[in-house]
Amino acid sequence: MNAKGESQAKLEAIGIEAICDRIEEGESQAEIARGIGVGVSTLSEWLNKEGYSERSARARILSAESWLDRGLAMITEACDKTGGIDASAAKAYAQECARRAALRNPKYVERTAHELSGPGGKPIELTHTVSAETRGLLESLSSIGADSCTAPPVQD
Repeated sequence: MNAKGESQAKLEAIGIEAICDRIEEGESQAEIARGIGVGVSTLSEWLNKEGYSERSARARILSAESWLDRGLAMITEACDKTGGIDASAAKAYAQECARRAALRNPKYVERTAHELSGPGGKPIELTHTVSAETRGLLESLSSIGADSCTAPPVQD
């Protein structure tokens, strides 16, 4: 059996569930591959093969929380001051963990861009509706001298 065949056999012996459990716990593919004794590219190919790709994708999404936990643990240890960890290094590590979490699960992305446009790419028309109660409140404020408050017309 060649080296690739031996690596595939090692992965099959461990099984997709055990490897995906390790991914969910926050181990990187490089850490898993080193632990098993296979190449990272071999592991990646194996995880993406038919029958395994959906399960491994789900494991990566679930691993986001573990990556955030890793970063938080590093920050906590640096704040403790007894661990001998430099605070700026801990911050950089935590940021990298957050970046990895965002790559694995879109709900952890800090910023997203959304372009909104109306028909034909034109700007969206916005209308504001003011309830009768709010209109009455604005009129009351105007009557007591709050000149900067003007009540917009009521829309039905």
